[in-house]
Amino acid sequence: MNEIVTTQKLLNKSGALSNAGYAKRMLYVYDRKRVKCPPLRLKEWDFYQIHFGHIVLQMTMGHISYATSVSATLIDLDTGKRRSVGKQILFKNAFKNKMSENPETPSTLKYFSDNILCQFEVTEKSRRLSLSCVGKKGLKAEIDVLLTNCSANKDKMVIATPFANRHQWYLNYKENCFVASGRCRIDDMAYEIHNGFGLLDWGRGVWPYSHSWVWGNGGTVVDGKHFGFNIGWGFGNTSAATENMFFYDNKAYKLGKVEEMQIGDDYRYTDDEGRFVFDVEMLYDNYTTTKAVIVNNSCHQRFGLWCGYVVLDDGQRLYVPPFLAFCEHAKNHW
Repeated sequence: MNEIVTTQKLLNKSGALSNAGYAKRMLYVYDRKRVKCPPLRLKEWDFYQIHFGHIVLQMTMGHISYATSVSATLIDLDTGKRRSVGKQILFKNAFKNKMSENPETPSTLKYFSDNILCQFEVTEKSRRLSLSCVGKKGLKAEIDVLLTNCSANKDKMVIATPFANRHQWYLNYKENCFVASGRCRIDDMAYEIHNGFGLLDWGRGVWPYSHSWVWGNGGTVVDGKHFGFNIGWGFGNTSAATENMFFYDNKAYKLGKVEEMQIGDDYRYTDDEGRFVFDVEMLYDNYTTTKAVIVNNSCHQRFGLWCGYVVLDDGQRLYVPPFLAFCEHAKNHW
């Protein structure tokens, strides 16, 4: 595995990845001016997910060059009840400012129209997610969430992945173990958030039109310290690095290959060194599809209770009691 330990440019002057690998901070310098691709192929998104109890809040702002998307969804995993609001704007990047080139530096991403206002504000110590919307048939949404545990010394998962075409690549930053507080309401689903768990999926890249992936993530507290994990595979050339990691007390522990085994309706996840072993009791399949113009995407985001153990670098086995996490299987044509 190629670990990046010094700051370096993501792309060379020809628009190809300079050095595929992984890092524990955003050491890649993403310069949008170096991207070499047809104008409709660049994809950029900021996706946040917060869970508190068995309630999940998801918020996204992103674009796929030929469309801009702003959305928020609330899901009750026990009942399957869900409410969503959002807006898609075709054939243009409709944000009032450019999306950030570094997820670790202060920034503000904002979208507003006649019926929706959404903003992601990043500071050195926190992140604030807000949305106000009056949708169709009087549907209303009000969201205001503060994310903390944003120390600059906290480890993250960063990976730069190439594809067969040298001008196609993916820069991904995932940050676990945010502490969430605030309030959220979409239509008749309204909640106060106290000590919720949050994550960020920040992606920038030029992808093949058709691809698929597997992605799992979750967070909890073990012995008074934050624990989380990120696993993923199925797209691009991962010979230089995988995105498989777990986090404990804000420190990252790198994993090699992780495998998924289905056991009846449930699952087991294990790595090739026996350092990450979890059994999953399924709760809810958040199945979504998107079809519009040339887009045809589908995703099974399977939430469950994960229980197992990890092995730290010093050989200590850390048992993790049942906690809420997910693993999704996505197939995309976009």
